[in-house]
Amino acid sequence: MEFLSDDLQEYIGAHTTKAPEYLNELERETWVKVVMPRMLSGHVQGQILKQFSMMKRPKYLLEVGTFTGYASHFLVEGLQEGGEFHAVEINEELESIIKKYWAQHPKFDQMHLHIGAASKVLESLKKPWDFIFLDADKAGLLTYYEQLLPLMPSNAIMLIDNILWSGKVAEPVAKNDKDTKAILALNEHVAKDPRVEQVILSARDGIMMVRKV
Repeated sequence: MEFLSDDLQEYIGAHTTKAPEYLNELERETWVKVVMPRMLSGHVQGQILKQFSMMKRPKYLLEVGTFTGYASHFLVEGLQEGGEFHAVEINEELESIIKKYWAQHPKFDQMHLHIGAASKVLESLKKPWDFIFLDADKAGLLTYYEQLLPLMPSNAIMLIDNILWSGKVAEPVAKNDKDTKAILALNEHVAKDPRVEQVILSARDGIMMVRKV
């Protein structure tokens, strides 16, 4: 399900600040070498992440599910001097691509990659996260949410990607697959959580913006 026509998507892309050329190279390499290249964020979502990061100016920034690292380059734009960016990725085969392109970013020395299952990595990776981008396996979303929320200070932001799941969240329950059910469970949980305020943005495949009160 497309939320906007192809023409509108093209128009939005044409009127959004472009990615630097080395990220275009990363996008091409992802499409040539990596399974499921559509998981790459793209420059429109990248700019959304960058704008939030620039407004928030995080000191402790976390990305769960970094894939080939494309979104990382936009997320770290707002990272404070002396701040820390940590990314978690389960697929060890992607490590070389991630680091190859991370090395071209001016804040590379502040960027830390952790390879492994997110639930395990997050057990030992505890920081007062003031900005989080959660883009990992759907079955684990609720677990990661509960692992991370207690660490977030008041007014910290969590962005959760793919929250509309190509429109499947609005389909009859009987048609739901396990990933859709996991996303629905998270959406319901967050909606009832008194610790946060939230809004779903219909950009791309849906982004839930959660603010800890």
